[in-house]
Parts: sequence; structure tokens; C-alpha cells
Amino acid sequence: MDEIRFSVTMKVKTMYRFLMHHGYVGAAGIINLIISGGALVLLIMGVGDTTTAKVALIIVAALFTIINPIYLYYKAAKQVKLTPMFAKPFDYVVGQEGITVSQEEEQLAVTWGELRKVVETKTDFYVYLSLTRAYIFPKDEIGKDCEVFRELVKSHTDPKLCKCKWKA
Repeated sequence: MDEIRFSVTMKVKTMYRFLMHHGYVGAAGIINLIISGGALVLLIMGVGDTTTAKVALIIVAALFTIINPIYLYYKAAKQVKLTPMFAKPFDYVVGQEGITVSQEEEQLAVTWGELRKVVETKTDFYVYLSLTRAYIFPKDEIGKDCEVFRELVKSHTDPKLCKCKWKA
């Protein structure tokens, strides 16, 4: 198959998964969880004689495990609701030349060489054009063509940039 076609309508849960992945995968996410875990351990061990110290430890423990995920959900909901282009579906064509995205009369073609990273999670593909810009492709919207998409990406990108699952 030379190309696949699919449409993506941005949903809050899809944006939330992306923000959580972006925020918690990698060194910064691990460090944040270690800080929260360390604060919880200190709290359990009884470190902090004053009420102020205990409250501070509770806040730090909750910061990256409870507060930040709630904030990211709020941010995802706000972003999806307030971004006009998310109100309509994006149509994608993925083929030998790259990825073409269109919405109504607007169209943009991205060659394979322009991609900075491709990440596959359990539910999505994240195709990064820069550190902060990415296409989010939910697997349930790609449908039966997920394997074809994966193979197109793997055959056209540098293996160092492609963090896709490898099927035997």
C-alpha cells in the first residue's frame, strides 16, 4: 500500500494523553516524580516538626502526582475548546513522500526529512516537527491501517528518530 488516509478530530482525552506523555516521559518527568516520592517518604518518616513543614511536604508530594495531572487535564480541555482549528477534523494522507494534512481549503505537506521524532504509545502516534509541535494520531482514528502507518514511518525515518514498536 502506497498511502493511507484518515481523519482526526481532536478530543480532550487525546490532548490530555499527549500532555501527560510530554510532561512525564524523559528525565524531567522522572525527576519530578522522584521529588514528589521523596517528599512523601519524608512525610511518612515524620520529618518536619511543624505544621508548616508537613503542609509543605504534602504539597510537594501532591504536586506532580495529583496537582499537575489535574492542571494538564484543565489545560487540554481549554486548548481543545479555545483553538478554532480543533473544532473541525484534520484529514491526513500518509504516503511515500511524507504526510499531507488538510482542513477545508488549507493544506500542508510535510516530507519525511522534516520530522524530528516519531513516538508510538499504547494509544497514539506522536509525530514531532519540532520540540513543541507535533501531530497527534490516535490509533483508534487510524484504524486498521496502524501497521501500515508504522511501516511507512519506520521505512522513511532514521531509526534513531523513530520510537515505534517493532513487530516481528
